[in-house]
Amino acid sequence: MPRTKKAAGTAVDRRNGRQAELDPVASVARFDLPDRAGGWRTETYRAWDTFWADPVAAALTEVDEVVLLRWADHLDRAALLVEEADKSPVAKGSMGQPVENPKYGIAARAMAVVEKCEAQLGIGALNRARLGIAIISQKAALEDINHRYVQPAQLEEDEDDPRD
Repeated sequence: MPRTKKAAGTAVDRRNGRQAELDPVASVARFDLPDRAGGWRTETYRAWDTFWADPVAAALTEVDEVVLLRWADHLDRAALLVEEADKSPVAKGSMGQPVENPKYGIAARAMAVVEKCEAQLGIGALNRARLGIAIISQKAALEDINHRYVQPAQLEEDEDDPRD
C-alpha cells in the first residue's frame, strides 16, 4: 500500500520540490566594498558591480559576505598573477631546463577557489540550477501568457475548430 501524502501546504519543505524563484527587480541588500590598501584591478571592480546587477544577488545575506569577498580577492589575485606570468611565461627549472612560470600554478589554484565560491554564490547558469534558483523574467512570462491565452490557436486547414 502506498504511503499517504501530506496535504498541499503541509510539507516540511514549503517549496515542495519547486525551485526558489527570484524576482529580478527585487531590492538587493548590497555589501559595501571593503577597504583594500592596494585596491582591486578594474576588471575585478567590474565583476563586483556586474554581480550586484544580477538578480541572483538578491538571495545573499550578510553571512555570505565572506564568500563574496573571497571570490573577488581570488579573482583579482588570479588575474594579476596571469598578467605577471605572461610577461615571462617560461622560467628556468632547478636543472636549468625551461619550465612553465610557477605563477601560472598559483593563478590556477586561485581560480579553483573562485570556482568554488561561484558554485556557492550561484554565479553561472549551471551553478544557479544546482542551487535550485530560477530567475523569473517578467517580460518573457507576460509574453508567454499572451501567446498562450490571448491569441487564438492556429489550426491546420483540415482540422475542425473545437469551439464550433
